[in-house]
Amino acid sequence: MNVVAVRLRAVTVLDYVDLDIDVLVGSDGQYSILDVEEFEENAERFNLSAESRANAAAGLDELIKLISDRKFPFDR
Repeated sequence: MNVVAVRLRAVTVLDYVDLDIDVLVGSDGQYSILDVEEFEENAERFNLSAESRANAAAGLDELIKLISDRKFPFDR
């Protein structure tokens, strides 16, 4: 799974920015968070706002909760 920032430009256009953070989930529900250092480096490099950084962290937390609780799409 990728952590991304999504922006709807028009009814038929969806833009997103890959924020570099990936979560690898095994069939047993164990997960690894990858590329956090790359996210931090690029956040500095591209002057990502504090709000965007906080949103990325919140999205990651939400994803981890879905995995831990075995909620869709991690319920199988």
